[in-house]
Amino acid sequence: MPDDRNSPKQVSSGGRERILEQAEELFRSRGYNTVTMREIAHGVGIRQASLYYHFPSKEQLFVAVNERLFERHRLGIEQVITQNGADLRSQLYAIARWFLSQPPIHFLSMVHTDMPLLDAENTARLTAYSSDCIFEPICQIFNQAQQRGEIRQVRPQLLAGFFLSVIESLPLASTFVDAVPKETIVNEMISVLWEGLKIER
Repeated sequence: MPDDRNSPKQVSSGGRERILEQAEELFRSRGYNTVTMREIAHGVGIRQASLYYHFPSKEQLFVAVNERLFERHRLGIEQVITQNGADLRSQLYAIARWFLSQPPIHFLSMVHTDMPLLDAENTARLTAYSSDCIFEPICQIFNQAQQRGEIRQVRPQLLAGFFLSVIESLPLASTFVDAVPKETIVNEMISVLWEGLKIER
């Protein structure tokens, strides 16, 4: 009897998502360079040939994993912005809570360690996709807050980059602050940012 579990057709019908999930977990924990297609296939429980049926190379799989990751963040960010009205401070808290509910992205590691191993086209593709899905929506809420006269004029791109660097630094910051939840730390950091930006009435 053939092993349907390992056939490309079987993987096609229900396993592509499992491949992406397993690959995302391995890439996140160990980085692009050290993870092998064999390990990903083993983690999913399929033959390596079945993995190549969907993703002809590790690079293509890495790109697919991160496009899926960025899209998930885009949807999450847009949802929490919509649910938390037009107040910038509330929106920032909501976006921070969204990021805290998800595994860390490790942007810096991705940019400095993983992306240099990709070809130029895929590097540009992921850079543009991450900007469209994560960076630009956050730029937009800062820009809208400035248009409302809520905060002073500072380049929205600078503010979005600063905010994302705060989120990115949480794993490190939390190691230096004993027994303080990450949400408390990020709320304090947002308060510092807010106090420096708000326009006094």
